Amino acid sequence: MLTSANKLEQLNYLKDNHTFWNNKLLRSAQSGHLTIDDYRYIWGQYFLYSQNFTRYLAGVMAACDSDYYRARLSENVWEEGGGCEPASRHSELFRQFLRRLALTPEQIEYAHFTQLFVQQYLHETNRPDSLWSTAFLSLGTEAIVPRMYEIFIQGMLKAGLPNDWLHFFHLHVACDDEHARTLAEMLCSFSQEPGWFERSARAIEQALLLRANFFEALYAACLQRRVANLFARLQARQSLYQSDRVLHQRHDSNNQLLYTNENQRLNIQFTVEKLPFQGEVLDPRWLQIPVGKNNERHRHAHETLFYIVQGRARIAIDEHLLVAESGDTVFIPRWAVHQSHNIGDEELIILAVTDFGLTGKYLGNYDGETRLKKSPARPSHFAESGF
Repeated sequence: MLTSANKLEQLNYLKDNHTFWNNKLLRSAQSGHLTIDDYRYIWGQYFLYSQNFTRYLAGVMAACDSDYYRARLSENVWEEGGGCEPASRHSELFRQFLRRLALTPEQIEYAHFTQLFVQQYLHETNRPDSLWSTAFLSLGTEAIVPRMYEIFIQGMLKAGLPNDWLHFFHLHVACDDEHARTLAEMLCSFSQEPGWFERSARAIEQALLLRANFFEALYAACLQRRVANLFARLQARQSLYQSDRVLHQRHDSNNQLLYTNENQRLNIQFTVEKLPFQGEVLDPRWLQIPVGKNNERHRHAHETLFYIVQGRARIAIDEHLLVAESGDTVFIPRWAVHQSHNIGDEELIILAVTDFGLTGKYLGNYDGETRLKKSPARPSHFAESGF
């Protein structure tokens, strides 16, 4: 028969392997795709949740029959409130962080999904069922904070925020382990109640699901704001042109390497370089494929216009196969599976003009996720077709 310690270990496993950890907001933070402006919006919305945290703790305390665990939880409330220094309360530290992001906390307009998230949290932590609210706030909430905030810390550092601005997050990585242990101990005190494991698992699931939905909504709002800001400048007839921007590039200049791949078994060898123009919509690239080689079969969300600068190519676009040579142009629709093969006697050079600048604002930096890996398991289109 499993002990309460074994069951707690199982609950921790459910928490650590929940689909919450695969939400788009955390994935984007991990990969460094979120900008400072994204974080400004994310943490502005998150403040409503943060400043109500002592209310969540108070709800669990109110339903708790044990004066011992109420005393233990009061320590958490005391620490959250800054102890003898209310100016150091956690919500005030978060306000200071927001001000560094050029936000005025009192003037933040909260989205409907943010207000709903906080209302749901208040409802779940103020239930009269002490077992439920304890599981919800322990493994479903406090226990995920160190891992979650570490992901955000690394993402914010990649975005360019100074580490000394992130005191609030470092503090919670350090202290929330102890808070979580207090709540986990309290949760185990209910272990003799009927259905303890199942009820605890459902409460933890509910907490993680609510936060996952909130994070997905935050991520979608960030992408909408990126596009909205661009359209607002268009309507206002504003240009982001700066005198130090590159407006001319010689053909023999060194460009930024975006990606390269070589796989002899699949006849793949190519490089893609990014041209230095800082367009908001257009994103020009320089594709080079040696004689007799091809790039991998791939697709992506942006549409692309190929201009054949040099050489001769056989290009597959979905079910279509065509031959293009120097001076020709070829259009690649969004999400069309395509591949280019150098069938000439000199290096194939293609100027590919994409709308990645615009599409990426809405979908995030998806480009590397749509190409094949370095050693793709499936054969190339040309191998399948005999070309």
